[in-house]
Amino acid sequence: MQKKKLLLKQKVLAQNITNLTDARYFAAWGVDYLSFNSIPDSDYYMAPDKIKEIKEWVEGPQCLVEANALEFDDLADGFILSNVYSSLPIVKETFYRIHFDDLIKGLPDGKYISDISEAQLSQLDKVDTAHLDVFFNISELAVDSIEQLQNYGLVIQGGEEDKIGVKSFDELDLLFEYLIDEK
Repeated sequence: MQKKKLLLKQKVLAQNITNLTDARYFAAWGVDYLSFNSIPDSDYYMAPDKIKEIKEWVEGPQCLVEANALEFDDLADGFILSNVYSSLPIVKETFYRIHFDDLIKGLPDGKYISDISEAQLSQLDKVDTAHLDVFFNISELAVDSIEQLQNYGLVIQGGEEDKIGVKSFDELDLLFEYLIDEK
């Protein structure tokens, strides 16, 4: 018998996954993407063999690898890059990590990830939603502010386990309960 996937009101990308506990939790809630960081000097760095190991235990979300270049092609369903490479032939789904101010200035068609603050919420009407698929990192927002981001994807954060296999998800449970599409 196949499990029914939970339907969320918005697309969700869980970034900086560093453990199986987070990966399985987010997959169970039906997030669209899990992202692993392969940038060696990152606090969230994951070696390719560890990413592969976690991927084998999780079904559902697409796997994105955050990198400085288009590498780990066999490991990822897509990428998160820190630079907009408009001249590279990109054959997999690719997100670009950018600053909020760049969204307002204008960008080529594509998928983008940006931080957002409470103060920047008032500037959302300046973002070109017709040509840009934008995901906002909501770590700095109150849950009741998320309603203002209904036309955007959400980026949430993985984190440390209390001990292997043990972690409290109370705050995230509240967010996901808000995001469940009751239709």
